[in-house]
This record gives sequence, C-alpha cells and structure tokens, in this order.
Amino acid sequence: MNRWRGFFLAIILITCGVPCSGQVTSDSIIHDRYSLYYNSDRIDIDEDYLNNAYQIYRIKNILAHSTKIDSITIYAYASPEGSTARNKWLAEQRTLVAKKFLLENLPDSSVLMPEHIYLRPMGENWDGLKAELEANYHLQNRDKVLGIINAKTSTETKKRLLKNLDKGHTYNWIIRNHMPTLRVATWVCVYTPFNPRLEIKPDTIILPDTIQPIELEAPSRKRTIMAIKSNLLYDVLATPNYSIEVPITRDFSALYYHQFPWWRGGKAKNEYCMRFLSIGAEVRWWFRFIPGNRIHHERDRLSGHFLGIYAESGKWDFQWKRSICHQGEHWSTGLTYGYSMPIGKVMNLEFSLSMGYASIPYRRFIPSDNYEILWREPGGEGRWHYFGPTKAQISLSLPIKITTRKKGGKQ
Repeated sequence: MNRWRGFFLAIILITCGVPCSGQVTSDSIIHDRYSLYYNSDRIDIDEDYLNNAYQIYRIKNILAHSTKIDSITIYAYASPEGSTARNKWLAEQRTLVAKKFLLENLPDSSVLMPEHIYLRPMGENWDGLKAELEANYHLQNRDKVLGIINAKTSTETKKRLLKNLDKGHTYNWIIRNHMPTLRVATWVCVYTPFNPRLEIKPDTIILPDTIQPIELEAPSRKRTIMAIKSNLLYDVLATPNYSIEVPITRDFSALYYHQFPWWRGGKAKNEYCMRFLSIGAEVRWWFRFIPGNRIHHERDRLSGHFLGIYAESGKWDFQWKRSICHQGEHWSTGLTYGYSMPIGKVMNLEFSLSMGYASIPYRRFIPSDNYEILWREPGGEGRWHYFGPTKAQISLSLPIKITTRKKGGKQ
C-alpha cells in the first residue's frame, strides 16, 4: 500500500464562496472553490444569475472528469431576510436541489452513491452576513450596523433593529448589496487517495491518478438583444399590433410600436368601420434599486420595473351606422410606468400604464343611404384635448437572445 495516502478535498460553493467544515481528515487538501448563487426566495439554479454560467460549466467539468469522488456533504444556507421558518425551508430545499443537480451530472463511471450525498441544511447565514458586512460595509452608520449584528440577542431582534434603522433604508441597502452572496449550498467532496507529490496549480485542476490539467474555456451565456411584443388588450379588441424593444444599455431601452386595425363591415360594407393607424416610440429606464428587481449587475435586460417617456401619432376613421361618423388624426405624449416578469423559460408578461396629453383634430361626415358616399358635415370640424390615462398594456413579450462568450473565462 502506498505510504503517501491521503484525501483530496474540493470545496464547491453552489451560491457563495463561504468557508465550511466537512467530514475530512487533517491531511486532506483544499483544492478549489466554486460559487453559484440563488435568487432571493428561490430554490432553482438560474444559469443567468451573477456568474453562475461559468461556475456551472466548471462544476460539470470536474464531475465529468473526477470519477473517484467517495462522498459529498452539502451545507445549505439562506440569507437572513424574511421569516426564519421560510429561510429554514429554503435551506432544506436548496440541499435537495443541489443533490439533484449532482446526480443529474454524475458520469456512469463515478463511484459516488446517492446515499453518500449527505444533506446539512444550516438555515440563516448570519456568520456569512457578519463577515460580508465587516469586509464590505463602509457607510456612515457602519458602527451601528455592526453593533446590531454582533449583539448577543435573537435573530428576530436583529432583523427588527436593522429594519427600524434609518426608516428601513439601511436594511434595504443591505438586502440589495450584501445579501445575494449569502444564499449558499456548500459541497464538501472527499476523494479516494491520490499522490500528494503532484503539483497543484491555481489555474488547472489536478485529478486523482492524472497529471494532465483540464483547460477551461470561457463559458457562454445568453444575452437579450431584442424583444417582440403584442398587447393582449388590443388583441381582444380585434386591434392588430406589435412592438419591438431594443436594449441600449443595461438600464435603458428604446421601444417602437405600431397599431393597425383596418376593417369595415355591415350589409352595405361601409355601415361599420374601425380604421386606426398609429405609430409610436418610447425610451425606457429600467430601475436598478426597487423591491422585486435584481440588483444592477444581475438583472436581465428588459425585465423588472421601468419608467418611460413616449410620443405617438396616427390617423383614424370610426363609423357606426349614422350615430358615429368621424375621421381625424391624433398625437399624444406622456409617461409610462410598468413591470415585466418572466412566465416560463422563453416568454415575459409585461404590465404598463401611460398617462399624458392627447390632441385629436376631427371631422364629422354624413353617409349616403347606401353608405357608398361620405359628405363632410358643414361646421363639423374641431379638436379634442385630453389629459389622463392614454394607454394600458398587458403584453406578451418574446425576448430574442444570443449566445456570447463572457470575458475572463479562465481563472
């Protein structure tokens, strides 16, 4: 038996690089760290969240090539926000999701058995929050915040004191900027013995029984370059429409929309008429800091809350027998507020409401008995001025994404 026996330890963080303790011997070697992150109050592994795409690639790589993993212990945490009972459940579910992720990516040649994957849900990650704030929180009330964190009192009391500090501004800041990296499920992988004389380099992965490094290429990720939309409210009213939105930066986008119902009907064909041609444009600002939005560097483009300014114009022709017989033009401008959220993997649902001013010049006309000829009514011209709600949208959105290479793929 080789006297140079030992254990090879790899720590893989499935949401945050937080040190942990595992079931390993004193002569084990800490090899590398892998960090994957969870969204707030979520248990699924989102490839587009923070740098998850790169870390998932590395984890799958080492699982595929390391066939001698003997056992894995998973420690899962939740960030200290929300209720303690909910966070306990999140930690438990994240261990299960991490185990499922492992089993789905294990090669057939692996010696790891499902019963050798041990789950350790740890609840709220207060130690991680303390370390994060001590290292990275530098606002004026730093001493007050650290005093609350270090106080020997219950976690619920700490939450209450943080929420009451500065009318909740400090607590919201901490949630946005310091909580995301605390949602963690940590792997502790114990390998079968290997030769400790092998050199371990930081830019390569040395596996048991091999000295060949595994080269890691920059991972790919999907980036939204355009979204095609249709307003369902207009669709219900038999008003064909579409809009195209293009991100300018992560925080700003430009929207073009077009509505074009153009039909007539009735026994005399012209007895009923609804013709409306309208085009418009809107510039939108997507909020960085608001509840429900991801923070700036993690929010996907064209998702979350937004505020826009729009302008549109067009022409119209409405007729309902002889009771409504008007033609004219219109132009409008105003502000839009809305929210876009994912529904499934490929679609978004967007809600928005616009308020503004509309100027509508019009002309009344009189149809002939057979509705074939229209005579303009003398003195039937005018202009309507309107202030108030101008648009309402519940739009189905299809984001168009391309695959790009993320810079800095190798570590």
